[in-house]
Amino acid sequence: MQNNQQETYAALDLGSNSFHLLVAAINEDQLQIVDKHKEMVRLAAGFDSQNQLTTEKQSEALACLSRMGQRISHLPATHVRILGTNALRMAANSRDFLRKARELLGHPVDVISGREEARLLYLGVAHTSPTQPGSRLVMDIGGGSTELILGNNFNAKITESLHMGCVSMSLKYLANGEISASGWEKARTAALLELQPVLDSYSSHEWVEAIGASGTFKAIASVLQQQGWSEFGISREGLQQLKQHLLFESDSEQLTLNGLEKERRPVFAGGVAIVEALFDAFDLSQVNIAEGALREGVVYDLAGRLHHNDIRERSVSSLAERFNVDEAQAKRVAAVVNRLVVNSENLELEREDSEMLYWAARLHEIGLTISHSNFQKHGAYLIQHADIPGFSKQEQNLLGFLVLAQRRKFPGQAYAELNADQRRAALKPCVILRLALLLCRNRHDPDLCMIQLLWKEGVFTLGFPEGWLESNPLYRADLKQEQKYLRRADIELTIRQH
Repeated sequence: MQNNQQETYAALDLGSNSFHLLVAAINEDQLQIVDKHKEMVRLAAGFDSQNQLTTEKQSEALACLSRMGQRISHLPATHVRILGTNALRMAANSRDFLRKARELLGHPVDVISGREEARLLYLGVAHTSPTQPGSRLVMDIGGGSTELILGNNFNAKITESLHMGCVSMSLKYLANGEISASGWEKARTAALLELQPVLDSYSSHEWVEAIGASGTFKAIASVLQQQGWSEFGISREGLQQLKQHLLFESDSEQLTLNGLEKERRPVFAGGVAIVEALFDAFDLSQVNIAEGALREGVVYDLAGRLHHNDIRERSVSSLAERFNVDEAQAKRVAAVVNRLVVNSENLELEREDSEMLYWAARLHEIGLTISHSNFQKHGAYLIQHADIPGFSKQEQNLLGFLVLAQRRKFPGQAYAELNADQRRAALKPCVILRLALLLCRNRHDPDLCMIQLLWKEGVFTLGFPEGWLESNPLYRADLKQEQKYLRRADIELTIRQH
C-alpha cells in the first residue's frame, strides 16, 4: 500500500489532559507514521462549579484545534476520525464546544463511551505489540479516566473505564502542587475504592503480561529509566523509589526528575498514585510499556471500516441476537430499504447515512423484547444507552432516533434535539425506513419491482404501477395515513401511479 492521500489516515484524540494528532498510513498491516502533534490542553482542569467548561478553557482548546485542523483539512472525511473522551463526556456544555470544534476542523467530533475508548486503546496496543500466547492486561491513565482491558491477540474480552485520571486525582488530593503523605494516601485509597467493584472480573482470569499505554505510563517509565530506578518499563521497586522522591520534594512545580517534561509536572504525582494503586490491586511486579494506544487503534479501526472489517456490523448482529430480533423480518425490511434506494432518483445518500439506515432496519424491532406497546421507544432507549462497540455517542443517538421515528407520529422534539449534521443525516433515511416498514407490514416479501422513490426540491414522491394501489387497498390506506403523519412534521410525501 503506497502512502498517498487515499491511504493516509488521521486520528485526533481530544483527551482530558492532552490533544494528540496522529497522521499515518497502513502498509501490510504495519503502521507508518507520517506526522504527530501533541499539545497539553488539560480540559479536565477547566470545569467550573456547574460542571461546564469555562470560556477560557474552551478558547484555549479551540485555538489548539485551529492549528491541528490545518494538518487534516485536505484528507477525505472517511479517512479522519476525531474523538472526544472523558472531559467531553462529562462537560454539561459540550454540545456548544463540539459545534465550534466542528467548524474549525471541518470534521465532526465523536464523543465515545469509556468502554469504546478502552476497545480502541486495546486495538492500538495489540497492533503495535508482539503477538504472544495468553492474555494481556492493558491499562491507560488519562486526564479524567482510567481504562482497563483484558484481551487476547486482537480481541478485547473485558473492558472498563473508571472515573479517575491524573488531572482529576491531582486536583482533588494533591492540590496547589503540594505532594504530602496524607494527600498521597487519600489519592491511593480513592483509586483502590474505584477499582474495587471491577477487580473480581479481572482477577478470575490469568494474564501473561501487564502493559501500560499512553502518557502517564510512558512518563513514569521514562523517569524511572533515566533516574536508574528501573531497567525497563515500570518495576514495583522503581515505583516505590519514585514515590519516596516525590514525597521528599513535595512540590509538583519544582520537581527535579530526569525524563519528566515540565508540562506534565502538575499532574504527574496524581498519575503515579493511581499506578501504585493498580500495582497493589492487581498484585503486579512489572508493567511493560506499549508503543501504540488510542490513536493507533482509531487508525486501524478506520481502515477496517473502509475494507469490510467494520466492528459496528458485528455489534449490530450481536445486539439483534441478544434481543431476539425476528431475523427474517429484519432482513426483509433491509431488502426493501435497499430496493427503495436502488430504485430512487436524486436521493444521493452518503455512505454513512446508508449504513445507519441499514442498521436501523436490522434493529427496528429490538424493543419488542420489552413490550409491544410503543416498542419503538424502548428500542431507541436501548440503542442510545447501551455500550455498542464501534459506535460513538452521536452515532448511537442517530441510530436510536431512526428506530424511534419508524412509525406513527413523527417525533418532532427528538428530531429538533439532534444537531444540524444529524438532522441532515436523519431525514431521508427516516422516511425511507418508515415506507419500507409500511410495505412489509404483513411480514411477507412485497412485490416492489415497479415501485420508485423520488426526492426533488424537498418533496418525497412514491410511484406505483397503474392499478397497484387499487389491488392493495390496505397499503393505500396506510400510505394516506403516513402522508398525514409526515405532513404534521412539514415533510411532504406525494403518491402517484404511472
